[in-house]
Amino acid sequence: MGLALLVAVGCAHHQEAKLDDSGLARLNEDQMAPVDTARLELGRAQDRASKARATEADAKARVEVAKSERDVGEAQAKRAAAQRDLIKKQYADANAMAQADQDVKAAQEAIHAQEAKLAYLNQNVGASEAERNAAEAHVATQEVVVEQAKYQAMQAGGAPQTASINPGQLESRLAEAKKREAEAQQQAADRRAKAETLFAQWEKVDAHARVMKPQAVPAPQQAAAPN
Repeated sequence: MGLALLVAVGCAHHQEAKLDDSGLARLNEDQMAPVDTARLELGRAQDRASKARATEADAKARVEVAKSERDVGEAQAKRAAAQRDLIKKQYADANAMAQADQDVKAAQEAIHAQEAKLAYLNQNVGASEAERNAAEAHVATQEVVVEQAKYQAMQAGGAPQTASINPGQLESRLAEAKKREAEAQQQAADRRAKAETLFAQWEKVDAHARVMKPQAVPAPQQAAAPN
């Protein structure tokens, strides 16, 4: 085996080394405080990731409901058009024809509103997915923070378990995790901004549809982003 390969294998083995938590047993309460703080933040990060996953699932469910509403709207538009054609064949009076035309236009505007709603909700799914990715990336970052806190605490306490760990690699892992988290957060912010734009467009189209034919349905409600 060549020297370069031996070095590579050795480095890979060193990178895979795990910190032996048994060294924490020799630390006192004050020495353990940074570790406890890091673990607490990790728990909070995991909770936020769970909420983000639930929000994503809810966003997908809202899309399916909106698809059903659009299907109903399309059926209503077809019925309105068929009714107008029937009235024309019956040579109905001008008022009846005007009402039939109005019903068709109202049904078409309702479909436009439903399409705008679907566009927003689909983008909201993308935003929720990106926010879930960002939350999970924060968990990954915090996991490295916990490892680093344990290493530093054990090193300060003289625990021999730290001998197998390269602190420089911990720093590198943390920097890479923070970079991935920042990228995920930026993508989430970009997708959420696009969702907000589509929500505003939906509100506008929906308001016009309501003027055409007021309906006893809730006004557009923007999906809440996870905290």
